[in-house]
Amino acid sequence: MKLGTKIKELRIKEGFTQVQLSQKAGLTERTIQRIENHDVEPSKHSLKKIGEVLNYNFNEQKLNDMRKKHKILNVFLWGISLLIAAEFLLGVFNWNEHWWVIVGWFIPILGGISIPYYKRKQYTNKS
Repeated sequence: MKLGTKIKELRIKEGFTQVQLSQKAGLTERTIQRIENHDVEPSKHSLKKIGEVLNYNFNEQKLNDMRKKHKILNVFLWGISLLIAAEFLLGVFNWNEHWWVIVGWFIPILGGISIPYYKRKQYTNKS
């Protein structure tokens, strides 16, 4: 479940309007609207403030969601890696003509692995 949907669900369950939640959380009503409509990615600060009002740890949920995405990315990268290795070992590709395959494989590994670790560190250190 997306964070905005979860926030809206808990807000309604607690009987708050968007205006009431924004006042209790110290945020603008527009911020609450944009989060619930999935127009923006909520900041750690906003999630903490909303979580205090609704008695829910949204930062922990966001971290768990990121972990799931990271696992999916790892499965994808391992699959591509094995496919590339198998193609080179079976002789479908040769190194001289298909060096770009290795370059193309290396770029998502750098981007895919370094970014989630950066975000994970960001959410765990300052919760």
